Amino acid sequence: MKRIRIYIILVVAFCSLLSACGLDNYDAPEARLTGRVTYNGNPVGVRGSNESVRLQLWQDGFPLKTPIDVFVTQDGSFSSSLFNGTYKLVTVSGNGPWAHTSDTLVVNISGQAQVDFPVQPYFALSDIQYELQGTELVATCRVAQLDASKTLEEINLLINDTQFVDLGHFIAREASTSMVDGQVTLRFDIADELSSSSAIFARVGLKINGITEAVYDSQIEKIK
Repeated sequence: MKRIRIYIILVVAFCSLLSACGLDNYDAPEARLTGRVTYNGNPVGVRGSNESVRLQLWQDGFPLKTPIDVFVTQDGSFSSSLFNGTYKLVTVSGNGPWAHTSDTLVVNISGQAQVDFPVQPYFALSDIQYELQGTELVATCRVAQLDASKTLEEINLLINDTQFVDLGHFIAREASTSMVDGQVTLRFDIADELSSSSAIFARVGLKINGITEAVYDSQIEKIK
């Protein structure tokens, strides 16, 4: 009798192991979605680090309505590995330096797909230039207010010793709280950072009152 019980236990354990292995044998997604978040056809720069800015993909016809997060990088690009199918790409309420809308972008993926995802930022940056004048870093840019209900908190010229440059990752910055809508010039002396760091990267960022995420230059400028 004891042998029979042991045999039954072994059979049940073996069947459970086979079942568990079966659950793990689904193929990994092989399709690829790549794209850019854009305004007027140009990429919108965001923080990029800490997966702080995201879009979401939804797929109809599945009982579990769980969205797939798609994280946006510094230069406004994103990518995700998926199964072939039809998805809806949307903004996330309260996330990103742009207005959340109910508009969706339908994306059909068969192998791979590349899309531009238009957004409406509260503020826009353009014509950004950087120049090192001696030890003084000078940045010029054009700021445009696109949403009259939002106000600018500050304009930042940030530097870091890595290519990750944002309001959470910098070694020095110059901030202006002047409310502007037009041409802006920012400058500050970075003599100490030039002498102590083997590399310096710069970036302009706009912080908006009441909005966690800022709008940044989509390109990182290598100063040193």
